[in-house]
Amino acid sequence: MSETGPAPRPPQLADLITAKRDVTALEKLGLYSLEDALRYFPRRYIYPGQPTPIRDLEPESTAVVLAWVVGVSSRHMRNRRGKLTTVTLSDGMGTITATFFNQPWLEAKLLPEQWVALTGKASLYRGQLQLSNPVLLNQAAGEAPDLEEISHPIPIYPASAQISTQRIQRLIRVLLDSAPPEALADPLPADVRLAHGLPDYRQALEYVHRPMGEREPEQALERFKFEEAFALQAELRTRRVRTELEPAVALPGEAGGQLRAFDESLPFELTASQRRAGTEISKDLASTSPMNRLLHGDVGSGKTLVALRAMLQAVDSGKQAALLAPTEVLAGQHFRSLSAMLGPLAEDGSLFANPSGVRLALLTGSTPAKERRKIALDLVAGEIDIVVGTHALLSDSTIFHDLGLVVVDEQHRFGVRQREQLRAKGSGAVPHTLVMTATPIPRTVAMTVFGDLDVSVLRELPGGPRAIASHVVSLADHPHWAARMWEVVGERVAAGQQAFVVASRIETQEALTDPETGEPVPEAVGVADLAERIAALPALRGARIEVLHGRLEQGEKDVIMSRFAHGEFDVLVATTVIEVGVDVPNARTMVIMDADRFGIAQLHQLRGRVGRAGDDAVCFFATNRPEAHESAERLRTVAGTLDGFALADYDVEQRREGDVLGRSQWGARTSLRYLSVIRDEPIVLAARTAAHRLVDEDPELDGHRALRAYIDRLLVRDDSDWMETS
Repeated sequence: MSETGPAPRPPQLADLITAKRDVTALEKLGLYSLEDALRYFPRRYIYPGQPTPIRDLEPESTAVVLAWVVGVSSRHMRNRRGKLTTVTLSDGMGTITATFFNQPWLEAKLLPEQWVALTGKASLYRGQLQLSNPVLLNQAAGEAPDLEEISHPIPIYPASAQISTQRIQRLIRVLLDSAPPEALADPLPADVRLAHGLPDYRQALEYVHRPMGEREPEQALERFKFEEAFALQAELRTRRVRTELEPAVALPGEAGGQLRAFDESLPFELTASQRRAGTEISKDLASTSPMNRLLHGDVGSGKTLVALRAMLQAVDSGKQAALLAPTEVLAGQHFRSLSAMLGPLAEDGSLFANPSGVRLALLTGSTPAKERRKIALDLVAGEIDIVVGTHALLSDSTIFHDLGLVVVDEQHRFGVRQREQLRAKGSGAVPHTLVMTATPIPRTVAMTVFGDLDVSVLRELPGGPRAIASHVVSLADHPHWAARMWEVVGERVAAGQQAFVVASRIETQEALTDPETGEPVPEAVGVADLAERIAALPALRGARIEVLHGRLEQGEKDVIMSRFAHGEFDVLVATTVIEVGVDVPNARTMVIMDADRFGIAQLHQLRGRVGRAGDDAVCFFATNRPEAHESAERLRTVAGTLDGFALADYDVEQRREGDVLGRSQWGARTSLRYLSVIRDEPIVLAARTAAHRLVDEDPELDGHRALRAYIDRLLVRDDSDWMETS
């Protein structure tokens, strides 16, 4: 973001519109400034064509009718709430009624002998032709509407009970005609616009709000898609250029250091993807420009191993490394995993089995005060090589001796400010940064969301593809399936295996009705109630069952996870605290209750907790929704494939695009209103090339103030902390 101070306050609607009622109504639609109003686009258009005489109307046809008002009346409806307004119309050759639902104000607005133009579907009601809830295109007391004007596409805006689409249309057109030149400054540079055949900002707004032909709204939409993609790519390129100008210390490693010893101790071969990612990261670390790299791949693809090799290269270069995790459960799991992977190469901090080994520490909010003070002293004295932690690493009291590498796991759960806090703890030079996510990311999403980062992808799974049989269990349609599902769990537990049972909530939510849709919402059983219910099942009689969720004290959570990993009980009933990083090789069965309440990525991540040793595993997606419910397709899609990249593509296509660009990467609420990062890949690629060329010539966009202002409006800052405690 530009640091030149706050942008000037944009013109506000309250200063431009005299009718306070209109201002209030527009504000309820989220429109406060002139910019908001001009960019409030129609949800659809009506393409009316020429008016049809009333006598020529046919049932089930959509037409434009030009007529005068004969009479208007309103009455309360018998079988539903609200009023029905009936308008009798005549064009001199025929008569028809038009009925309007819950628009009683029309009785005062439409006067006898007033000419109106309206469009809608003609339908038979009790043997008579009528127009049901048509759209008024134009009305002007005492004279006929302009035939040429109503023959153009008619924009239909999202409206409300307080303001009609026609009123919104008129207000926006007045604002567009009276807008000062500075309010219509074009974010797209003229040469970029011309090179891609796009209309300028003013012309595009005319195409949107006052189109003369059917192609004009489409041309405007193409322009605004490109504008969004161009602005985002310019911001990403600007960030990247700034980062590359920061000084970093090269971390070349040591030929005979800990990394070489670690590689020689591995009992298996790295996958081709792990070797390739390791080479890319090693090269970045050896540079004096700070590394900013994203590492992503499917569940179980070995990201932690790749990250550990990077941290060992930093240690071999005489620097410290920090691994930042979003939850204490995940931080503890990482600490145990790193310790296990290093084996005898690690100095455990208490036994000192290998005093010359890699010195590890775990620092979380639950670390006892005495131990926390010791870790803080050891960090600042350089007595710790790798520290794993949560937000506790960000506190002012956590000071590093010489931090060289920051690894951020599950980076989408941190805001930008949190990541920058840790990067700022380097001594003078900027630490290198590696961010990881276990969620595979489609290529265009990576370009659009993570364009300021280099990207490494892990595509293979160590040991080959997993064998996890996945089944959707619709308990609403097949309640008897529940018994067989729990029998399978019991049979596997009896065979010496362990099982996860996942609940969507900590506390039970009773069945209710959605106040917006009126749709019934089934009960969602909390962890404690769920554990109690399955313990009473004959299929699990005698099974050892325990509960884990985010409200437990960290020490208690660590003990439960450690005992489960060591096979001291059979079934762990948990919330999504076990979503990522948890590794229990003997766990080969999972039941996800209320699976319809989870997203695609979450379901895939949760399923990845079983079968991690390569053995056959089974996962049940249980839901109290019927098979015809809209969530069923999502569940069937996840159950139908173990390919996280295919699920990532499907996920992005199903979600609103604004959700793809969350505050995770930007540290901001970013809404894509027009651009689809999957379907509009050619636009993203073209905008990326053009934006890179522009920013390489003008890194801070000093010569493109309108573009800079648009980017700052597009990215609404929100640096709030939002660590998760599920």
